[in-house]
Amino acid sequence: MSRKKTKKIKQNQNKNAPVLLLVVGAFLMALSGLHWYLRYQALSLDQDLLAQHQQTVQDNSGQVPTHIYIQWFVDTPISEQILDNNNWTISETEASYLKQSAKPGENGNIIIYGHNKREIMGNIRALKGNEVITITTENGDKHQYKIKLITEVEPNQVTYLLPTSQETLTLYTCSGFMDSKRFIVQATPLNIK
Repeated sequence: MSRKKTKKIKQNQNKNAPVLLLVVGAFLMALSGLHWYLRYQALSLDQDLLAQHQQTVQDNSGQVPTHIYIQWFVDTPISEQILDNNNWTISETEASYLKQSAKPGENGNIIIYGHNKREIMGNIRALKGNEVITITTENGDKHQYKIKLITEVEPNQVTYLLPTSQETLTLYTCSGFMDSKRFIVQATPLNIK
């Protein structure tokens, strides 16, 4: 190839570089926006689901979860969160307990959720089943649950978040490409077969 042609190709590449950078930048911004949307979509529930949970709430003072432990996987405090304006509030630094859900020791669905960061709930995606989960409540009681179900679902599949007639512990975090899926772990009390 002649020197003149090589020089011309390099000039064309230099002219196209800013356009290419703009396209790549716009793509990355769109990808970031999509990730933000999918992340916070995980915390959205409809009013009917909230109403169902509120009907099942019992007064069981002192039984609010304050810590979750799964040997090798999770060891983090839990903060009490609420469903506000159709969105779940969430802690950025620890697991979250949905106040409108059941409490340990009572019939119903106890919902604990969090970001899929390693130090919060991210490691639950490595669970295989039959592990023991220990929930400590604010009065110091320890409640143990054995994992019975592990699944990954679409964000609009809220079946596992509905109230239950039996005591059930549900752990919930994001998974999949850009947090587009939801990872669910359900467990039952150890003393119940």
